[in-house]
Amino acid sequence: MRRRILWLLAGLLLAPLAHADDGTPYIDLRYRDSTLHQANMANTGHAHTLRLQLGYLWAFAPGFAAYAEGTTVHPLFGRQYNDTTGRRTPYPAEPDPRSTEVSSAWVGYANDAFGIRAGRQYLNLDDRRFFSSNPWRQNPQSFDGVTGYIRPTPTTTIGWGWVGQVNRTVGADFPDIDQRRWKLDGKLLHVTQALPLGSLTGYAYFMKNLTQTADSVRTEGARWVGSAPAGQTKLSWTAEAARQYDYANNPARFSLPYHLYELDYGLPAISARAGEELLGGNGRNAFNIAYGAGHSFDGWVGVFSIPPHGLRDRYVGIHGQLPWQRLGWQVTQHDFQPASGSGARYGYETDVGLLASISPHLGLELQYGDYRADGFTVNQRKLWLLVEYRYGKQAT
Repeated sequence: MRRRILWLLAGLLLAPLAHADDGTPYIDLRYRDSTLHQANMANTGHAHTLRLQLGYLWAFAPGFAAYAEGTTVHPLFGRQYNDTTGRRTPYPAEPDPRSTEVSSAWVGYANDAFGIRAGRQYLNLDDRRFFSSNPWRQNPQSFDGVTGYIRPTPTTTIGWGWVGQVNRTVGADFPDIDQRRWKLDGKLLHVTQALPLGSLTGYAYFMKNLTQTADSVRTEGARWVGSAPAGQTKLSWTAEAARQYDYANNPARFSLPYHLYELDYGLPAISARAGEELLGGNGRNAFNIAYGAGHSFDGWVGVFSIPPHGLRDRYVGIHGQLPWQRLGWQVTQHDFQPASGSGARYGYETDVGLLASISPHLGLELQYGDYRADGFTVNQRKLWLLVEYRYGKQAT
């Protein structure tokens, strides 16, 4: 049934191409080859997955638009990896199971002063730590609800939202229905003020989770990001602090800190970065990031569900971009420790990445992560090769 729905959706998306003056098609085809080594498993995992996304943005009147998008993910060459469905457990995990779904479908209105959107949509707030579409995963994460913004002045934006469901990255065909989607009653407030140096953001998120009560949390915080030129070089910074509390039907009681401090300095070809992210823990509960991104934080290997004593990630690295094929590169070293208590160190990780734009539509990406457990868990190494073709622009 879902396959029929997807093909019907594809037909609906592609039919208006003859009238592309009032609409924009979107096509994304992404192949990923994952090689997974885990010290306590004899078998090396090999995950070959292919994702196809078809979308169409229809601007049907001044300021008004509608968007529909379908996503299907398929394993190739067998499944020599644990896709977390419980069917291939002798292998290391790569949580990209087979799925076919309507990943986005909304209608909205937007101008310079006001906007509103209703339906299934992606939420990518700030650096995506707390709310994200999780673009690294083959199945994206989307939210069903109503979001909007107002701009009382050209330098002030007030964003708001209500979400009633999160459609998670395990996909619509995952065996456990309570992991496919969570019923929510979530309210979001996000205010950004432009400053002479950067911008200041304040936020408050009230998430009542009706499916997983342990993920009902209230998060309040502020974030300052900015940059300043220094001759041929540039200095950039991020300073963020937040507090998270149990909320609504959560059976636990806690008040946990969060902070992120980062400095970046250098030239476009090569820059240095250093920072610290802390997610608090009290020995029983850890800072909750259930609705946000994981892969871009705490190393690429993805070892951590935040431990009960929290996590302190101190990292340093170099990165840059070269003109050849717009080649982006980075090397980052992470050191992981508990945020509180006297527990053992959590190990360290080295990440190396390359990203090349072969053409306006074709990109290649290589990522390698090497996690050393230092007695906390087990050593893991992962290597990913991605080839991605895109036509048009996704309406995020």
